Amino acid sequence: MPVIAITGGIGAGKSTVRKIFEGLGARGIDADDLARQAVRPGSAGWSRIRETFGEEYFDEEGRLDRKRLARAVFSREGPRRLLESILHPLIMDAEARLIAEAVAERPERPVVVEIPLLAEGVAVDRYDGIVLVTASEKSRLERLERKGILTREEARARMRCQASDETRAQIADWTIDNDGPEEKTRKQVERIFHLLQVSEDRKNPGGWQGRA
Repeated sequence: MPVIAITGGIGAGKSTVRKIFEGLGARGIDADDLARQAVRPGSAGWSRIRETFGEEYFDEEGRLDRKRLARAVFSREGPRRLLESILHPLIMDAEARLIAEAVAERPERPVVVEIPLLAEGVAVDRYDGIVLVTASEKSRLERLERKGILTREEARARMRCQASDETRAQIADWTIDNDGPEEKTRKQVERIFHLLQVSEDRKNPGGWQGRA
């Protein structure tokens, strides 16, 4: 069962690609969901962030204000690295557990993991293949603004903190252009999914065989 990472810049459309994979039959894992679980009230991540960054990033019910914390740390490398050092091990452990469950449940089923910060230091050899999702900065900014996730200024600041698509391309096995209509994106995903199935069956020596 291949385990594939889906990466790309903020607003590129990683979730869209993951959902298409899921619709084709893959098991999807969203690292951002795991990050939210890692900071739920009372968790180890929640406690460490509270101790490290202070009470001002938590509401009256003790829940972490992730947007407020992100605004405070993403433009400053030291605090950002500190936050990543708390969250990344927790996210990776939770991801490994979900992958193990997926293997036990349906060994033949591909697993796709949506993980934004792959080129920024996560061990790529954890995955059998990497899909890079790209889109123009204009498209990414428009999507984020339309969803009300970030202002343009906040989005640009976040982009500056992330690896470039050129850097991501160095570790990617496939690149999906998500700048056009969703049907165009779907066809690209379908081609990759077909290669994964061929590789898993080991019936086509010309098919993709995983990372070296």
